[in-house]
Amino acid sequence: MFNFNNKIENISVDQIEQELQNGAILIDIRNEDAYRQGHIKGAINIPMKLLPFKIQELDKDKTILVVCYIGGSSVVACKALSKAGFKVKNVVGGMKAFRGNLTVGN
Repeated sequence: MFNFNNKIENISVDQIEQELQNGAILIDIRNEDAYRQGHIKGAINIPMKLLPFKIQELDKDKTILVVCYIGGSSVVACKALSKAGFKVKNVVGGMKAFRGNLTVGN
């Protein structure tokens, strides 16, 4: 399904776990160091600068959740992914809003 109006659906950090249980993929677009210092369990690190080169590795049949530091860069990434034909959801507030346990390392 294409998102022709480029309007991005937003979700809260509290909805991430349910989305993942429903088969969504969570990508963390922060830089590698920030990701290693703490990320949401199950997140895949694809730094924003590498997204154009890694986009072909993502599954278009899955919903893609995008998280960044505070929710701004993820909107840009969501628009690019949506334009490329992906179903995407932006995580509002980013990692700053996340209050769960973080995974450290890769």
